[in-house]
Amino acid sequence: MASPTATIVIPCFNHGRFVRDAVASALAQEGAEVRVVVVDDGSDDGSTPGVCDELREDFGPDRVEVIHQPNTGLPGARNRGARGALTDALVFLDADDTIAPMFVSRLWEALGADPGASHAYCQETLTDRAHGTWRVPEWDAELLLITNLHPVTCLVRRGVFEAAGGFDASMREGYEDWEFWVRLSGLGYHGVRVAEPLFFWRRHSQDTMIHDAVKKHDRLYGQIIERHRRLYAQNFESLTRRSNSMLRRFDCNWIDETGTPIPLQYLQKRTAEAHALERRIVALQQELAGAREHADSCRRRSEACRREYESMGVVRLHHRVHRALERAPAIVRRPTLAALRVLKRLTVGRPA
Repeated sequence: MASPTATIVIPCFNHGRFVRDAVASALAQEGAEVRVVVVDDGSDDGSTPGVCDELREDFGPDRVEVIHQPNTGLPGARNRGARGALTDALVFLDADDTIAPMFVSRLWEALGADPGASHAYCQETLTDRAHGTWRVPEWDAELLLITNLHPVTCLVRRGVFEAAGGFDASMREGYEDWEFWVRLSGLGYHGVRVAEPLFFWRRHSQDTMIHDAVKKHDRLYGQIIERHRRLYAQNFESLTRRSNSMLRRFDCNWIDETGTPIPLQYLQKRTAEAHALERRIVALQQELAGAREHADSCRRRSEACRREYESMGVVRLHHRVHRALERAPAIVRRPTLAALRVLKRLTVGRPA
């Protein structure tokens, strides 16, 4: 069977310090033919546009295409990178993330086994400032209407992506990938899961686009519902039951006047205490490291003093006398040592 072909679209806005890793991981695919399109989406940090051009020069224009455009946001940049692609599939990889060498081949294998699937997705491993693996669920069209099921970095059939119209470029604040999967589902498509961690999401700062989107959840989720009102209306009763059942299963129905589930409040309190304890442990570790450094400094000074003392002429003479006495007969050694002790008592404490 011929190797799959894929266009890997990498939108990049001021992420010049990471984009080379993303491109390198894309070009390292095994068992697949790939081309990379880097879309510099109006970067204004003074360095990223040049870094993107260097990638084209370093890896070759036949492997890496670079497009510079005014800022349109992630969905618009992805659509621009996919425009004109002739490959079997598309992959959307953010400039600060990476994929495993078998990403394309393993996901294409899953698509080949399910002709009705529009895309294949995999587990997500968190790196840098985050840890763990998002073990994404199996495709569930109903659950998809309640929550997103997988990250944007997956393998999409190019023909399906084009027929569906690509990402909604107006959803610049987030959830554009979730909206796209809902749209595919409404058109009768489904995704297929590969239960392997082949995608690596890098959290390199405290504030991320995902966290910003979550802060706007109600409004962004409302946009998804508005765009697919008929689909949500058709599933209204089942969605209501399932959402309530999920709340009950997770013990989140028991709320107080704050509107926050009481068990969740308890968990948040314990989590805050754990974080405080963790910070205290870090502080103690730093104090211990400082104490160790101080002890090492004292030891070094003590050793220096000892070496200086041992280098004094009178000390060296003292050692030579005692070594000589140790070899002398007892009849000579004992009275001589006694005389030396008397001499020491007479001389110690006298003013110089």
